[in-house]
Amino acid sequence: MGVAAMLSGVVLESEGYRLLGRFYQADGPGPHPTLVMAHGIAGVELNLDLADVLRDAGWNVLAFHYRGCWGSEGPYRIATLVEDVQAAIGWAMAQPSVDRHRVVLLGYSIGGWAAVLAAVQDPRVYALITLSAVSDLRAWTPDDAMLADWVRFMNGMSVEALREELRAQAGTAQPVDVVDRLSPRPMLIVHGTADPVVPHRHSLALHHRAGLNTDLALIDGGDHRYTGRRRVMIQRIQRWLEQICRS
Repeated sequence: MGVAAMLSGVVLESEGYRLLGRFYQADGPGPHPTLVMAHGIAGVELNLDLADVLRDAGWNVLAFHYRGCWGSEGPYRIATLVEDVQAAIGWAMAQPSVDRHRVVLLGYSIGGWAAVLAAVQDPRVYALITLSAVSDLRAWTPDDAMLADWVRFMNGMSVEALREELRAQAGTAQPVDVVDRLSPRPMLIVHGTADPVVPHRHSLALHHRAGLNTDLALIDGGDHRYTGRRRVMIQRIQRWLEQICRS
């Protein structure tokens, strides 16, 4: 008898903190290819419509919350996003329904920043997708209104503290500095051309620095959340995943 598709709440651990998440399990006997999704700085947009589509297409999907936001334990820190992404990858790898040779990492917005840094360090990641990603904190200066909106969802964070966190991490290696190390693993870079939060030049710079086997998909008129363009964005990602799994 096959395993029915299901959605389960999960708890995983990152450096002693309990992180909350959702695991979309594909229908039928596994193991299945699996997508691990890292959300943006505040985590309001989780791209769960993408998770539903991919589960129906035979993929498992893990969506999780970094420490310090949306019920996950601990203080929110930009400096620990990469460790939380790595913990999520490890959790997925341990599931019997997961094909450990086809675990793909997707990072959205600041999650794209963390996902690139995590993937270049972790050979278990089969492929990488960045979605509206921050590729260089040295070139990203969100205003105080944005920061004030975001810190409402972060434990132990203020506008001043978040700006200082971003400034401090800008002094470390950035995705544009290291993305070439991912090659020749497959990479898809997706960005909306009308993104007011993270301008699409971040993805152009990332693509310019990336190595072989990298695809760029610019969604014409897409804003940071792909309002009115979500179907186009989802279909582009799904087609790319089907393509790399056939190769």
